[in-house]
Amino acid sequence: MNTAHQDNGNLTVGSTVLSLLEKMGVETIFGIPGVHTIEIYRGISKTNIRHITPRHEQGAGFMADGYARVRGKPGVCLVITGPGMTNVLTAMAQARADSIPMLVISAVNPKSNDQNELGLLHELPDQGALVRQVAISSLKVTKSAELIPALKNSFAKMLTGKPGPVHIEIPTDIQKLLSDFNPEDANMAYEISEDQLDHSIIANIADRLNEAKKPLMILGGGAKACNQYLYELIEIIGAQAITTINARGLLGDHPLCIPASPSLACVRQKIMAADVVLAIGTEFGKTDFDLYGDGGFPPIQYLIRVDVSEDQLTKNVKPNMTIKSTATKFCDQLLREIKSRDFVPKEIIQLKVHNQIIQEKCLNEIESKLRDPLDLILRLINHFPEAILVGDSTQPIYAGNLYNNVKKAGHWFNSATGYGTLGYAIPSALGAKLASPISPVIGIIGDGGFQFTSNELMTASDENIPVIFIVWNNNGYKEIKDSMKIERIFPVGVTPKPPNFKLQAESYDLSYYLVENRHDLIKIVNTALETEMPAIIEIRETTY
Repeated sequence: MNTAHQDNGNLTVGSTVLSLLEKMGVETIFGIPGVHTIEIYRGISKTNIRHITPRHEQGAGFMADGYARVRGKPGVCLVITGPGMTNVLTAMAQARADSIPMLVISAVNPKSNDQNELGLLHELPDQGALVRQVAISSLKVTKSAELIPALKNSFAKMLTGKPGPVHIEIPTDIQKLLSDFNPEDANMAYEISEDQLDHSIIANIADRLNEAKKPLMILGGGAKACNQYLYELIEIIGAQAITTINARGLLGDHPLCIPASPSLACVRQKIMAADVVLAIGTEFGKTDFDLYGDGGFPPIQYLIRVDVSEDQLTKNVKPNMTIKSTATKFCDQLLREIKSRDFVPKEIIQLKVHNQIIQEKCLNEIESKLRDPLDLILRLINHFPEAILVGDSTQPIYAGNLYNNVKKAGHWFNSATGYGTLGYAIPSALGAKLASPISPVIGIIGDGGFQFTSNELMTASDENIPVIFIVWNNNGYKEIKDSMKIERIFPVGVTPKPPNFKLQAESYDLSYYLVENRHDLIKIVNTALETEMPAIIEIRETTY
């Protein structure tokens, strides 16, 4: 086995990885170097890739997640074998739940032909098998010739069909092998296949929408790239559009958009009244459509589902008609079909008036304990329409998931749905800011979730990433405490003492502000943004 190094004028498999990633459009990676990945780091000086060092591999994964959501490109992590890989798995699971493209490249120990466990540093019995429980793909590079195909296949896998996290592991001995290619000469183009749409099906859908008296659209996260078509579609079809949590911001302030959860009774009534529902890019997940677990989601008279994934087309709610397609291609062809015929005009003005009434009903339906947290969210949205709001599992985010009128697609996302991990907001907000430096980014997190990943504030300080972190301090896990009380369980483990946030900010070289009156919120946020440095803004629930 040839183990010569680049020091002798030769390229190794490990040292070519980052150059190849750069050719595939990667600009930023998130990782913590270790003895098992230093051969990969050998090649970073030959690229323009920016390396961000988080304080924990889970933070690397969450940063990559936030980066991918905002940048529109896969987030990339580089971790060691064993603990590095298991640490990043939580972030990969969140990415899988929300269909976020993420590439995790890890080392792995060499495997003996006759033994799986040799007592090596950072050893796992079968790392790839473990990761495949979460990743949509996990590949091992066993020789130089497999590296480029593994990268191409992984990019194609996470960008074709339903996106998600993918994994490539490179054994430490393989990293040191001489490469049989030059990265500068490598062709890194890969194919992303798309299904051809049947024109007769598109025409059939157009007929249904034309004949409908009360058409309705439900837009999920898979429709985020379709704004240019959706504005025209809802006007021509005469349909109101409900945006789920991951689609919030689609259609902006359009008067036919209902930016509210289908778990609310007034929104469910609208769904039940519709004679045709066109659902694009949504899995009809419980955390969107049955948040309270009452099983009261209404039957749909006639449902048309559009999704890029075959598996998603019949998940949770059975459709009358399905079409497997990217949302963009479907909307483009449907709009062309509709424009080619005489569409029966709907009464748009009355619909817009009715839509305003529904939005007011949504606000009135928000439970009393979430009114103040929702006030926080709506103030931020109305005064900072360009801001990206990144949330954790905390009461202001629960309230905003039920209703908010964020102005742009992709400017509202959080971990309070699906996988629902705590500690997401701090690192993910950093990734979002790195992806869009010109956008104000506000992370919203509870005092409990803050303590999961507060170490990543040092990354914000180290890299001078000017994110505003708003901490909703209610002295513990209040939502869990309330749930225990409802179930007549004596609350235990739900009152972890919050840290002194002012001292936390000082220790991380961040600015600190305390909101003692809700009417001071906007002034304080403006001041924090003007300093162009990361900051903690503490809001104590008892005084807001």
